[in-house]
Amino acid sequence: MTAENELFIEYKKTHDKKIRDELVSRYTYVAKILAYKFQGYGVEFDDLYQVACMGIILAIDRFDPERNVQFSTFLTPTVTGEIRKFLRDKVHPIRMPRRLYDALAKAETEKMRSGNLSISELSEKLGIPEETLKEAYSAGDTNFMKSLEDEALSDAAVSSFLGYDDDGFALIENRDFLDYCISKMNERERAILKIRFFDGKTQKETADALGISQMSVSRIEKKIVEKIKKDFWNA
Repeated sequence: MTAENELFIEYKKTHDKKIRDELVSRYTYVAKILAYKFQGYGVEFDDLYQVACMGIILAIDRFDPERNVQFSTFLTPTVTGEIRKFLRDKVHPIRMPRRLYDALAKAETEKMRSGNLSISELSEKLGIPEETLKEAYSAGDTNFMKSLEDEALSDAAVSSFLGYDDDGFALIENRDFLDYCISKMNERERAILKIRFFDGKTQKETADALGISQMSVSRIEKKIVEKIKKDFWNA
């Protein structure tokens, strides 16, 4: 058991504020990384950083050290969720489910880059189900995009006010999200995921390695992909 895990266990028992403050101080760098990642939505960095720090406190309070999951794996999705919820309520006048808000924002950004694409074209380009995009456009209009346009200078494009993906920050979030998904899989699913997608083996080679049929590998692989998709759109 690590010293940090012992701190979490002690905090769960005592709810000692000093222990919580110590844990928070160890992860403020994550708050800075994620706050920088979400800059560009018309919200000051200091506000995003404050929300991210509150997300760290929330993650510490919710974390169960007795589960076989690292805190860093649990932390990033929790903080990201708090920032997205803050942006959804702050930027968009109509409250939408986070998955729909994200889908709508990605679709509108892609339309500005590639032109007025249809729902089916956006679905194929972004990898978002058509049903999700239709629901997103039905749940809310693009007023939040127009408001950004209204605030833009006459010689500035609205795209300059939007957030952009930084590969370094995305790697942290994607890795933690993947770790979270893997933590929910059973032993066989983890083995198939490793052999197929990390070792790069074929379904037949995977089946031979595990002593099961290729059909079973195909079925379990499909189940794994569906689980990850569901976790992503519910995140």
